[in-house]
Amino acid sequence: MSLITDDPEQQSLGDCCSRSRSSSSAGGKHCHRRRAAIAVSSTTVALALILWLTLRPLSSPRFSLLAATAMVAGNNTSAAIIVTAHNPNARATALYGQLRASGSYAGVPLAAGAPLQALEQPSDDAVFSAALTSAAWSWRPSSAAPGMLVLLLRVRVEGQLRWKVAAWVSGRHGLTVECVAAMVPSSSAGPGQQQGSSSHSQCATHVL
Repeated sequence: MSLITDDPEQQSLGDCCSRSRSSSSAGGKHCHRRRAAIAVSSTTVALALILWLTLRPLSSPRFSLLAATAMVAGNNTSAAIIVTAHNPNARATALYGQLRASGSYAGVPLAAGAPLQALEQPSDDAVFSAALTSAAWSWRPSSAAPGMLVLLLRVRVEGQLRWKVAAWVSGRHGLTVECVAAMVPSSSAGPGQQQGSSSHSQCATHVL
């Protein structure tokens, strides 16, 4: 009984080259070109894998509600928000697109009139701002809860996230950011108005 120690594929390729050399010089050149193409393909795949493992994003972006102001005047409710985004990946650029902001103030639904601007963010902080308004009629928090009362502002930002590493750009990922802020009433509100403001608060970020 004998043991087979040679790789069948290598033996086949070697036999092919041997037969090619014995038959004609053209066949030998074809075999060498085939070997060169396999070597180049393997090297390219290996380099691409090494590049991706080295530069790929390791963490999702982090968002926080930097500042917010809410106002109830008559039958209208509005809020102005400033959201910061932090990209913790030093070598990957975050590409944000199709961003829309919505929310609620004391249960009153709010929405932005237009999508937020698309943004290309390297490893740094970026700022988004939006103005949210209610429909023509809304429930007034002051009518059901008079006095100095802390009310909740909920902000939701939805859109798409892509990653850019050198010349490579990933596919689109769903992005959802949810923020909750306790609005402290302001004494500067005019008659029939209710105004509140909030400082920095963290947001929950979900990437699909």
